[in-house]
Order: sequence, then C-alpha cells, then structure tokens
Amino acid sequence: MCQAHLDSTAQALAHLLKEEEYSHLGAPLLVGSAGLVSALPEAFDMVSTQEPQLPGSDLLSTSRASGPVLFVLGTQNCHTAKQLAKLKNSIPTEELVEICVSGDTSLKPFDLASVSAIVLKTSTGSHSQDDQEKELQSLTQISMTVLEQLSQKVSGILACGGYTTSRLLSKLGCSSLDVMETVDDHTALARINGGTLDGKLIISKGGGLGTELALVKSFQRLQSDSQYRPVLAITMGDVAGIGPEIIAKVLQEPEVWKLCRPLVVGSVAALQHAATVTKCNVTAAEVTKVDDSLWSEDVAMAMNSSPVVPVLSPVPCDYQSITLGNVSSEAGRCAAEWVIHSVDLCTSNPAQADAIVTAPLNKESMNNAGFKFAGHTELLAQRSKARTSRLMLASDKLKVVHATGHCALGEVTTKLTVERLSDTIIMAGEFLRDQGMPSPRIAIAGLNPHAGDGGLFGDEEKRVLSPAIAQCRAKGWTVSDPIPCDTLFCRTVKGEFDIVVAMYHDQGHIPAKLLDFGGTVNVTLGLPIIRTSVDHGTAFDIAGKGIADHTNLLQAIRMATKMALGRQRRKAIN
Repeated sequence: MCQAHLDSTAQALAHLLKEEEYSHLGAPLLVGSAGLVSALPEAFDMVSTQEPQLPGSDLLSTSRASGPVLFVLGTQNCHTAKQLAKLKNSIPTEELVEICVSGDTSLKPFDLASVSAIVLKTSTGSHSQDDQEKELQSLTQISMTVLEQLSQKVSGILACGGYTTSRLLSKLGCSSLDVMETVDDHTALARINGGTLDGKLIISKGGGLGTELALVKSFQRLQSDSQYRPVLAITMGDVAGIGPEIIAKVLQEPEVWKLCRPLVVGSVAALQHAATVTKCNVTAAEVTKVDDSLWSEDVAMAMNSSPVVPVLSPVPCDYQSITLGNVSSEAGRCAAEWVIHSVDLCTSNPAQADAIVTAPLNKESMNNAGFKFAGHTELLAQRSKARTSRLMLASDKLKVVHATGHCALGEVTTKLTVERLSDTIIMAGEFLRDQGMPSPRIAIAGLNPHAGDGGLFGDEEKRVLSPAIAQCRAKGWTVSDPIPCDTLFCRTVKGEFDIVVAMYHDQGHIPAKLLDFGGTVNVTLGLPIIRTSVDHGTAFDIAGKGIADHTNLLQAIRMATKMALGRQRRKAIN
C-alpha cells in the first residue's frame, strides 16, 4: 500500500519493485496512488515508442458548443501533465483559460464568449497534507464560482481525482449519477441528478489514470452532446390502451425535453384526452411538417411544467369510434400506420427523426386491420427493408439479445442456424460499441440443459453454437463458450460479461424481467434505424383510468437518446 504524492516518490517505489531481493514475491498488487501508473511503465521498460494519435480535427469542436467545458484537476503528476499538454495542443490558445490554484480563491475575469475550455488545477511540488487539503478546498470554491458565472451554459465538467469529484458533486447538491459510458481508460461519463446542474454531464477520471488522450476525448465528448438533442418520433401505439396516457405523463418530465426533441406521431384528440384523464398540463399541437421551429422554446416550457407537444397525424384517426380497453381494428390500423410513417421519417434523406420510441400496440387489433405481423419488430423490419433484426431487452442490470424471437418453442432448433447466431452476436457487439464500449464481453447462453453436457443433452452446442462463436472470434469479438443458463445470468449480473445472447424468447425474457421489470426496455437491433420501446402491453384493463406508470417509457426515451448520440459519434469517428 502506498501513497505517491510526488513523481519522485512514485519513481522510487517503481524502481524498488525491480530490486532482486523482492523478485521471489512474484507480481505485486499495488494499492494506493494512481500516480504510480505513470512511473511503472518506464521502470519496467514498457514505454510505447508510438506517439498516440489525436482524433481528427473535425471532432474537436469546429463550431463552439453552448458553453465551455470545465476541467477540475485535483491530481497533478507527470501523467496528468501529459494529458493536459495534449488537450492544450488541440485547442486554440485564445479559447482556453488555465488557472492554477494555490490557496488563493480570487478569480480574474475572462471573456466567456470566446472560451471553449476552462482548466482549474492544483499546483505541483512538495506539499504537506494540510497544504493539499487547503488547495483542494480552494479548487472546489473556485470551481463553484466559475459554475455560478456560467450558470446553465457549461457544456459539461471533467473532474480528475476521486476525492475532487466527490467533493465537487457534494457542493453541487448532486443526489446521484446515471453512469452512461466509458470515454477512455478509467474515465466514465455520467449524467448529474439533482442540484444546481441537474441533467448536465460530468466525466470522472482516476487521478493518474487514462491514456494520454483522456482529456482530449473528454473535451470532444462533452461538446458533442451539448450541441445536439436528437429528434425522437414517439408513436402512440394502440389508443384503446394506455399509450396516450403514458406519453402525456412522460412529456411532463423536464428531463425528457433536456434529453431530446420529442415528436409524437399519433392522434391529437387521443393525447388531449389522455392529458385530461391523467391531469397532466400538456397541450397537444397538431403539426404538418418537421423542422427545428417545433422545439424553439420547448425546454423553457417543460421546466415550467406546461409543454406544448408537437403531434404529427399522418393518417386520420376516428378516435370517437374507439372504445377504451377493447380490441379495435381502427385503433390497430392507426397504430401500424403511425409506425410506418415514423420509419419513413428516419429513413428519409435527410432524416427528419433520429430514432423511434414506440408505445404498445395490440397484435390482435393490428392483424384485424389487415397488418399481418407478429408484432412491432417484424413491421419495422419490413418497412425499413432490414435484412434481419433481433429483439433485445436492456436495463442497467442486464442486457439480453435473442437469437430467435416470436416463434413456437418447437421451431427454435430449426430457426437457430450458425449464420443466424453469428449475426446475433455481431449485432450485440455493435450495439455496445455504439455505446462507447470498444471491446464488449459477449456471453452465449447454452440452448440445452448444462449447455448440452458434451452432447448428452442435444448436439446444438457443438453443431450450431460453437461454429458461430468461432466465426465471431475470428472477426475479433470477445465471445464466451456456451454457458449453462443456471449460472450464466448470475455471472453476468456480477459483472463478468457485458451482454448475453439468448437462444429463444423466454430464455432471455424471464431473467431480464425478473431482475428489473420497470427498468427493462425493448430495443430492435439490425435495423438501419434506432428503435426502442416499452416492455409492457396495452393494459386494456386500466386504460382511461389515469393510473398507468410511465417509468418504462422514460427508460425507453433515455435509451433511444443514448443510442442516437452514440451512433452519431461513431459515424463521425469512422
């Protein structure tokens, strides 16, 4: 256990580990200062001779975001200094303000209009623990002063050092964080909940950790999200069910308007009736085209809990003829038509929507109206001309992609082919890469009890699963062998894997819904567009009572926003 406040101490400790008298101890586990990370490679001749590559200049904010990024660097060592140097080389000098805190809490004025990055850092050198504590206090105080001046115009914050991060979040009144993705090694992006910067993004980086480009990547990441709120086409689903009610409720959440630009595709009359039933102060406004003017003042209105919701009604709906809580071919027809039009919004050139979020439809009503599909997934795949698609259930606790979907259990072994499973594995991996995870760990659920137990309980593991796994491994994916399901989901939830590929519908649905029924959303993979959905039905039994819970729809909107931004970033990088 060690605490290396100075580079010289870190270097001494690193070289001490090379002494011959300690070699018999084997590989040591070092607990303590992350500053050792910068000293160990040099001591053990592991320094790379290859210069790290900067992202393309097009990624480094050619047009300034809504406000500057604030860097609060509570850790100073040679590795952090290298990271800061890379950042300074990537930003024009006139756009960066650097302030070294050394106990003085005064702040010189600077022009916010011309600044894209503000760096607050502690000084380097030998200090007592008391001096370091005073510096951190000053750093936090000046950070709060800067944030007060910036108000809501800050694009985001990067905090370096665990103690620095926790102290800053406490001062901001943050109640919790929604961790979103990894930006760099030991560098995590999260959304702030509660306090003065509710809804803003923060990146937390371990003091001496991360690659040399950690600050550059963080700067680019925070600026990209602050500039864009994706347009989400929210389809109303079957209006005889709870779809309109949960939409009215979710659109009264200020968070939704901060995350995205919602466009409801459905019936104005149905949404207005739902707003009355649920006692939500939302106003449905019919629109005939999609452009930026629809959301010119949306956030301000949502913060005052009185949003005006744009509703696109591409087909007429005889809402008065529909009885709530009953199967209706009219409701089924409208639900299908609204989905079809939303797909067209996403596939038009240029695209008029970034993603689709669907409220539940009733399969019987849709089929009675002449749309012969097993559900949303099949309708979306046909309209978007997807070669293939897969159903995924996703929550903060578990993500499961299904190799086969809505079919009888007896048909699974016929539908489950090497090609189909290989495609499913790659779709699962591509989804996580879009979310900022470059090397996802993909687990494969065995089809048979004990994953076949060497062929005793079926040969599908040897005949289908193993060849598909081999194909994906050859393409660079990290994929497990077939794992018995009685242990697989427990191992995944504990963190051993990032995503599971299930062989059939209930194999994946049961653990996902058992773990987090309200937080699990439906995602369709393999489409050329992004689609998320609630993972519940139309709930005819409570339709019109105003008691339906909108939490799952909120999760679906969060997921669609995250996927839209992730896909946008990946396209820019590629």
